[in-house]
Amino acid sequence: MTTDTMITELTKTVSNLQRDVESLKEDKNYLYDKLEKAYGDRIELRAENQKLKQTVNVTEEEECIACSA
Repeated sequence: MTTDTMITELTKTVSNLQRDVESLKEDKNYLYDKLEKAYGDRIELRAENQKLKQTVNVTEEEECIACSA
């Protein structure tokens, strides 16, 4: 048989669980935002790296042509 004390304790437990769930949702959203930013930064860095590689390759080719002349 349930008593008022049991109902009160269960209500407190449910409230605590709801707060925990909300906290976890906030943490998840924060982590997803950070992950999205990290992916964006990675894409930008890869593009920058590719540009730098192309610049180095063009410079090396120009030097080789100058040496062989």
